[in-house]
Amino acid sequence: MQLFQKLTDHHDAVRLILENARRLPVEMVPLVEARGLALAEDLYARFDSPPFDNSAVDGYAVRSADAEAGRVFEVVDEAPAGRPAEGSVGEGEAIKIFTGGVIPDGADAVVMVENTSGWGERFELKKGAPAGNNVRERGGDVHEGDLILAAGTEVGVPEIALAATQGYGELPVYRRPKVVVLATGTELVEPGARELAPGEIFDSNSYALVAQALEAGADARRVSAASDDADVLRAAVEEALEDADVVVTSGGVSVGEKDLVKSTLLDLGVSQVFWGVKLKPGKPVFFGARDDAEGSARFFGLPGNPVSAMVCFELFVRPALMAMTGREDRRRPRVSVYFDDDVENKFGRMHAMRVTLTRTEKGLRAESVGAQGSGLVSSLTKADALALIGPESEGVRAGEPVEAIVLREDVLLGAVPGF
Repeated sequence: MQLFQKLTDHHDAVRLILENARRLPVEMVPLVEARGLALAEDLYARFDSPPFDNSAVDGYAVRSADAEAGRVFEVVDEAPAGRPAEGSVGEGEAIKIFTGGVIPDGADAVVMVENTSGWGERFELKKGAPAGNNVRERGGDVHEGDLILAAGTEVGVPEIALAATQGYGELPVYRRPKVVVLATGTELVEPGARELAPGEIFDSNSYALVAQALEAGADARRVSAASDDADVLRAAVEEALEDADVVVTSGGVSVGEKDLVKSTLLDLGVSQVFWGVKLKPGKPVFFGARDDAEGSARFFGLPGNPVSAMVCFELFVRPALMAMTGREDRRRPRVSVYFDDDVENKFGRMHAMRVTLTRTEKGLRAESVGAQGSGLVSSLTKADALALIGPESEGVRAGEPVEAIVLREDVLLGAVPGF
């Protein structure tokens, strides 16, 4: 039986992963499809926005010099959005205008219809209006040549809207990572396929890992290679390596004689970067890379226990996917938390403890969700964050600050009791 070589510190493991996470190619994609990806280039305004002075309300365009309460105006034209008025505004005249309509020549203010006697060929002004009243000036948002979105910006709804105002139909982004999750192990049965036979379990890991990859913005798919046959496993791994940027398995990377994944990878030209991490849960993590004429692929062999697999995806695979697409992981903020009681760490390695968070006057209070076994999937449904305790310490004292990775952003919006 081959034992683990020197275990890698958690922080060193992340560093090695990021050093080996090659930035993916740039591609032009339609606006909406760019959501969640990072811009590969700076975007500049092509013209002033708005491109012309326009009305912020429905009403009448007038000269501010005439806009005195009680004065009666003659309506000489109209300016709906998209069709400028043909005439101009003279003394005592007004042009009916609608939101977004071009401010006509001669006018420098817009009065809301609510501040007049109403729609008609003539109206009385009930409230005066200064110059610029209800006028959105040309370039009030951005000017031609302004940097509107910097390279590295993650494209969200506001960014799509801003790019669209400047006529960008496509955006240059780092493409989505292609992730293949391999389901391995003869004991696995697909959920919903049939009843379990003695010794079998339903495959939860591969489904969870695909969902995690999708949540991280990847194109992910699941491939079943549920076999302890070396040839079957080799064929599945080889196909995945040729098609994917990232291949993820769970199980098969420990030290048992049936753990074939690691040896298969090495035989297929995957170079081992590290194997084994000072982490609980998740000690038997394998990370490797293959770069050849056919392309590049990164391989993560995660533990087989469900919680270990999902926690290790958060700690190792997710950062790699972010780096490959040039993004900062805004959805997994790191915060300082504290415990009310002392917390022991007897494992001699970092403990990623599943905790709930409560906002108090002191900050974010962490509390263990309970039993921390690596097979207790229900514990993750209760967890708001992973508190990182260790790696070398024997624990933390009550009130001592501890770094935590937030899994549920909404917990950060919780109200402070008593405020």
